[in-house]
Amino acid sequence: MGCRNALAIVIVGIIVDYSVECGRVKRVIGAEVVECGIQPRAVSLQNASSSQHLCGGTIISPYYALTAAHCVQSNEDQYVLQLNNYCVPEGAKFPTATVKKIIKHEKFDPVTKAHDIALLRITLHLCDKSWLKEQILPKSSFGLSGECTIYGYGFQDLETKETSTELLAGKLEIVSLDECRRELGPYVAPDYDSGMICAVGEGVDACQGDSGSPLICSRGKLEGISSYGMSCAVPGLPGVYTSVAAHLNWIRENMKYYAP
Repeated sequence: MGCRNALAIVIVGIIVDYSVECGRVKRVIGAEVVECGIQPRAVSLQNASSSQHLCGGTIISPYYALTAAHCVQSNEDQYVLQLNNYCVPEGAKFPTATVKKIIKHEKFDPVTKAHDIALLRITLHLCDKSWLKEQILPKSSFGLSGECTIYGYGFQDLETKETSTELLAGKLEIVSLDECRRELGPYVAPDYDSGMICAVGEGVDACQGDSGSPLICSRGKLEGISSYGMSCAVPGLPGVYTSVAAHLNWIRENMKYYAP
């Protein structure tokens, strides 16, 4: 696929996901196709054998990527990252990254989704990595508010269950944790407020296939990792994201420990 000339191609309709686990959908979008090269860090986490899209992820350096912990339940050799938003010549294959090590947060709770974050040690099969020099990790989440963008490759059509081969994006607004608890009730872990972010959009949301996808906010930083929600694009119902800033020390310590 070559570079596209236009950014705002609207996907018609709202996707509702009926794949429910303990009251939560596994997580997208009534959104827009993203022009190639706009957000090449947003990758598709795929099954290495079948190339089936499983989750989203974000490349944070030439050697590391982040995704949701619940997305990586198998061994490293079962996964590959594909850079579907990287501009390639017409007919050429997208670059990939193999997963060499999966480091899931040791306090990850598959029931409450607390600490739903995993660091992937990768080998990026790409000669030019200079575009990854810019720091995408936030310094802190203090004062985080306003508009953010969720990126993903999730379901476009629930009936066919086809995921998007092109990166999609939608605008969301950060909402307070009080509002999040009010709307989602018992599905928000009560003792985990500082480790999560909630965001909501008008007919836009993360959904099936978008777990692990990046939430990029006004400062151009990776603020959240798509974790779960109660439904897809239901008015007023926020989605829940793992706070990257709340896990900065954990990320940096493990990047240092597993440094190449």
